[in-house]
Amino acid sequence: MADKIPWPSCGLAKEHALSTSYRKYVRRILQVTYSIVLFILFLCLPCLSADFYLIRSSDKPSAEQQELKVATQFYGINLKTVTATADTVSVITEAAKSNETLAVAIEANALTNTNRSALLSALRERKDRVPLLILGVTSSTDQASLSEWSGITAISVEKIASSPGLHFVVGTQSSISQQLSGFELPSPSDQSFYFHLGPNSHAEQIISVKKNTQVLSTFISNDLHGQTVFLLCKRILSGNQQTDWNSDNTEEAFEKIASVMMFTKYCAGERGWHALHHYANLTIDDPWLREPYGNLSYKGLLGEMEKHNFHTTIAFIPWNFDRNESEPVSLFRNHPDRFSVCIHGDNHDHKEFTDYRNKPLDVQVAALRQSVARMEKFQTVSGLPYDRVMVFPHSIAPRKTLDALKANDYLATINSQNVPMDSDKPPGLLFALRPITLLFGDFPSILRYPAIKPTPAYRIAIDDFLDNPQFYYVHQDFFASGIGAFDELADEVNKLQPDTMWRSVGEIAKHLYLLRLREDSNYDVLAFSSNVLLHNPSGETLVFYVRKQESGSTPVKSVSIDGTAVPFQLGEGYLDIRVPVPAGETRSIAVLYNSDPNFTSIGIARNSIYAYALREISDFRDITMSQIRIGRAFTTLYYSRGATAKLVVIGGCIVIVLCTVGGLLLIVIGKRKQIAQSALGQTPSRTTH
Repeated sequence: MADKIPWPSCGLAKEHALSTSYRKYVRRILQVTYSIVLFILFLCLPCLSADFYLIRSSDKPSAEQQELKVATQFYGINLKTVTATADTVSVITEAAKSNETLAVAIEANALTNTNRSALLSALRERKDRVPLLILGVTSSTDQASLSEWSGITAISVEKIASSPGLHFVVGTQSSISQQLSGFELPSPSDQSFYFHLGPNSHAEQIISVKKNTQVLSTFISNDLHGQTVFLLCKRILSGNQQTDWNSDNTEEAFEKIASVMMFTKYCAGERGWHALHHYANLTIDDPWLREPYGNLSYKGLLGEMEKHNFHTTIAFIPWNFDRNESEPVSLFRNHPDRFSVCIHGDNHDHKEFTDYRNKPLDVQVAALRQSVARMEKFQTVSGLPYDRVMVFPHSIAPRKTLDALKANDYLATINSQNVPMDSDKPPGLLFALRPITLLFGDFPSILRYPAIKPTPAYRIAIDDFLDNPQFYYVHQDFFASGIGAFDELADEVNKLQPDTMWRSVGEIAKHLYLLRLREDSNYDVLAFSSNVLLHNPSGETLVFYVRKQESGSTPVKSVSIDGTAVPFQLGEGYLDIRVPVPAGETRSIAVLYNSDPNFTSIGIARNSIYAYALREISDFRDITMSQIRIGRAFTTLYYSRGATAKLVVIGGCIVIVLCTVGGLLLIVIGKRKQIAQSALGQTPSRTTH
């Protein structure tokens, strides 16, 4: 019979249990109290209110106001409007005097109702002169008022009517045009107003419209007794005005409001959203680490990367996790500054992340979890790290699959489209101006460009101007013309922005954030990624007030700084955290969502015969058939829209059968030739190697 516990011992045990429970209870209260106090302090801390004032002629929003709204939202500036009347003079002058005001704009048709002397006097009281923009100028704008406001004696406005092939030419005033200096951009309209200036004018030409050999100014600036005044002609909308406010790509969106974007960035400076660095990456889809892989030689590519300064990420198919050769593995291990690996599907059996009718969500979730399990095995076997960034095969997945990526702590997804296949592209220009969006499950979905298509230099310059990271992608057949096929594009990127940092997709994802100077000389941070490497390049400790969009669709499990869990606040669709960073140092911030991070129990075996056949055929296509004309034609078919998985498998089988039959025929013919020569008493000729 077991001995009973004596009463004194039992009492001590109960006391200890109560003590432990009490300590946990007190600790929990203190944590909650600390979090509440931290949140209150966070809200009470001074934050910079940067304002952009627009003086308009009526309460009805104009096209110019719409353009300014897009530009100020992009740079995180408050757009405030004032209607020009006798009663609003004091409002306008007080706004001009405020240190929070970065710029003042006046619609051209409001000039006659605005007190010029009062406004200019208020602007000149500021130690830091506030730029003044007069926009929406047309041929009907009062010429006397325009001359008086601008300080340009001989000035008039004329119109180019219906002239196809117009281009904008950006001047070389680096303070406002920056990376765009000297470029020609396609005009979004075939009509334009322009300034006609006298021969003695000292006005700076910022943007002009080019008609044949004529270069006519549309955006200018002039010094008015120490006050810089900018003048901008009205943009003539092409076609339907509603359609004009939508855009298919970044450069098209930017071209529609280039002048206003340039002016807003110039006025905002550090007080507007901006990036610390410019990033770029080349990704090659599909290959495993074999030397060579079709037209891709890793040794040859390393030489080109070192000569032309770029970085290559291999979008690696997890199905190939244990099929790699030691030589390229060593190359990757010894050159992490040039080579990296990310995730490309799972089996890559054509569109394995497609609509849920063909591939249910639970099947897709299992596949993306198996992807991680296989890549963990790849890391163990090869000793190479990988980035948990998903490049979907063929096309981006539906929205809920992006939610699953986030729930499994992927960093981002990068594809030729950044809108899920079952979602509609958001209207308006603002969405098109950035290649990254958090609109779908608060998860970073990033746009990339095919390098196989010609890349205009002005498009690179636009992305640089907007602080957009640049992602390019190819397949092994891109190097059929030579291993230096990407050199020219890399050189152009480095030429236009010499400090471009070529990095892995994972490192770029961790630097996807924007900064904005606060009133207390610290910084607001707008984070796009759940993992952020926050760097302080200054010579003193700064506090970064980090904000990450979080709607709550995927619960946040924890937030840590350099591996230590820290309190955070969720509210109004955002996660907020305060991060002090010493001078010259970097802090790693990680937001985790996965409540079941154990991927080691997931099976990684290659059980699908269909996937096995497709991968073998694809390897045969890339490694063997890419070396001959028929193989390259087959590759073209494979990547065309009309190709299907069944067509690939059937076509690949036919090609293999034909090659096999052809080889057998050659053997038979050779043997028959030997028999015939033996019958004639001849010795078959031998080739000496």
